[in-house]
Amino acid sequence: MPVCDGFPAIILGQSAMRKTFFTTTGLGVLILGGYVSGVTQSLAQEAPPAAAPAQAAEPPADPTTTVTVTGKKPQNKIDRQVYDNTKDIDSATGTAADALNKVPSVNVDPTGNVTLRGNSNVQVYIDGKPSVMMQGDNRAGALQSMSSGDIDSVEVMTNPGAQFSSEGSGGIINLVMRKNRKPGNTGAFNANVGDGRYNASINGARNSGKYTISGGLNIRHDVRPSRSGSVQSRLDANGDPLSTTEQVGASEGKNDNISANAGIDYNLSDKDQIGAQTSYSRREMDNTSDDTYALYNADGDLTSGYTRHSAVTGPRDDFSFGVRWDHTGDLTGETLKTDLRLGRSTGNTATDALNYPTDGSDTTRETRKVQSDFHNAVLTVDYVRPFGGAQMTTGFQITQDDNSFNNTATGPDVLGVPATDNDRLTNSFAYKQTISAAYMTWQTPIGEKWIVMGGLRAEALDLDTQNFGVPGTADDTTSHISYTKFNPSAFATYTLNDTTKLRFSYSHRLQRPSPQDLNPFQTYQDPQNVSAGNTDLKPAETDSFEAGYEKSGKVNYQIRAYYRKTEDSITSYSYFLPVANPSDTPVLLTTKRNLGSGEAGGLEGNFDGKLSDKISVRVNANLAWNKLTTPTTGEQEATTLSGRVSMDYNATTKDRFQISYFGRGKQLTGQGYTGPFGMGNMSYRHQYTPKAALVVTVQDPFRTAKFRTVVDTDSIHSESYRSLQGQVFMVGLSYTLGGPSTQKDGDQQRWNGPRGPGGPGGGWGGPGGGPM
Repeated sequence: MPVCDGFPAIILGQSAMRKTFFTTTGLGVLILGGYVSGVTQSLAQEAPPAAAPAQAAEPPADPTTTVTVTGKKPQNKIDRQVYDNTKDIDSATGTAADALNKVPSVNVDPTGNVTLRGNSNVQVYIDGKPSVMMQGDNRAGALQSMSSGDIDSVEVMTNPGAQFSSEGSGGIINLVMRKNRKPGNTGAFNANVGDGRYNASINGARNSGKYTISGGLNIRHDVRPSRSGSVQSRLDANGDPLSTTEQVGASEGKNDNISANAGIDYNLSDKDQIGAQTSYSRREMDNTSDDTYALYNADGDLTSGYTRHSAVTGPRDDFSFGVRWDHTGDLTGETLKTDLRLGRSTGNTATDALNYPTDGSDTTRETRKVQSDFHNAVLTVDYVRPFGGAQMTTGFQITQDDNSFNNTATGPDVLGVPATDNDRLTNSFAYKQTISAAYMTWQTPIGEKWIVMGGLRAEALDLDTQNFGVPGTADDTTSHISYTKFNPSAFATYTLNDTTKLRFSYSHRLQRPSPQDLNPFQTYQDPQNVSAGNTDLKPAETDSFEAGYEKSGKVNYQIRAYYRKTEDSITSYSYFLPVANPSDTPVLLTTKRNLGSGEAGGLEGNFDGKLSDKISVRVNANLAWNKLTTPTTGEQEATTLSGRVSMDYNATTKDRFQISYFGRGKQLTGQGYTGPFGMGNMSYRHQYTPKAALVVTVQDPFRTAKFRTVVDTDSIHSESYRSLQGQVFMVGLSYTLGGPSTQKDGDQQRWNGPRGPGGPGGGWGGPGGGPM
């Protein structure tokens, strides 16, 4: 069929939503991509398969006609799945953790730990790049305080391409932040209240065509009571208990968060765009807990006990700043993107605890203080160039982290007596890590059915650590680690027909020990537990394979099979420290070791379709098999089923209901396992006017948010649990400024592609992932 006068076209590959055409001009090869909606087939000149330019390219010198695309955006790209967060009713009331718990195969537990298909070694990015907010222990607090309303979409890369860091054997989850590029002035206001909690946000933007400025402010106050308990036994060589410690407790966590962001994008010309963005967030924590401990000997007799009241307080401040320059080349689809991001996170956490022995002896007091200061800088340059029907992407990235921890401890001392330093838990640790990376990918069609992409990424790590013990001792040590790793990746898509595709992918991934994992000093966790790093850790290496079948149309579904094999697995290893006398509470030290290997595989399925004109359903299921082989536990093997279901009901043109529930199966840990965990959510939205809406949400309506962990080795048997308070009710008002509400009816496709003229993955995102 002719798409331009005088130029024949050949259809290379097509689906119900997208068609890619090949034609020739006097300049050589031109790729035309179109999204097809119904019978509308007006086509547009588009970038080659992997990326669109930040600004429209200059028209070619010859008289080729430029046309316009209409229709839906793609659900995914060649190396990632994209899930639209804005279509959820409660997106303005929840947190980032709530948003992730609605994404297929992603789970965030009550402590803020993130897993993807059961693998906890997953990286969380913001707009395509690492962020200081999402590093180490900082990530859990950030996800539980960040507003879900700031997130536009979530990109899941189970097998990331060479454009992205090889860190994270479980993959990458990219949070694409919301950017409003509608012409004119736009804005929105949301306010929500609940039992002992509230949150509010306001944001606005002005787009004049030449420039766009935007900003937002969020506040959040949250109170989360919880209960916990544990039974921890120290075993002899025969597996019989030498001593057992039981603990039960209740706690209440209060968290206050305020965050602000601002950005500007400016079009220097038709080919050049610059931008700057900054954000600030402050989190205040105030947690109190009351626990009772009882220690029993081998015969089961009570030897000692006490109750403990503790208070944990402290602020954390996060700041980030970024600048970028996007250039569109002379060739259609040729782009150069330069991005620099700077971040800093500082925290000061203080713990004050009183211990009341049950035998009436003296009350004791102990204190802990942890000061941390994280600096992060990321410089990225990405270049995309078409070569006929193929496309090359290349670039480099330099990431530097300069972080420090300072731990001080006193006691336990008799209450009223001057505090004495606890030398075992007083130390400082600092590190500077630089990762220099370069990559290249090549993407090309093969025949009329295949699109393939291969890539290679080289990463050089340089790490210096400094450990400082108690002043005047010989505990100070320094270390230097450096190595280079080469990590290949490959992707292929085969088009069976207009609505059906096969996908194949492979990547080589790393799990580097975090610098804190290398800190040999002990860090206080609670009266029963301390942690310490291991300076001899090596990176674990994973080979990951996937194959998938997907069909799109009125009903969309995907089936994927996957397999991962890991060598030098980094696994937790625990043992009891020696006790001075049998009546002392045993303290468990947990460290990390390269213990054995692991394998994981499974079958994942997704379904998205309408049961009627008013009811749509989304279902995800993951049947996973895991095997870990370690010297401490031998061979562990488990098969688990996890998944989620969500139903959307449009009762009227103004009333909409959503209900969702997710469940996660048993997960192996190397020393035991975590038990099944699940939680639900219910939401209702009433649209009073095109701009104003009422939103009601209920979190955990079935009171199933309970978390259980088991450690079972030759010397330790421990079972612990934690449960949240139960139902959380929120009532809120959403008001849109400058235009109608952005919430759509339930029949809108939730799995949409990313937005914005800044290129695939968002204006501040990473390199694009190619076509569907």
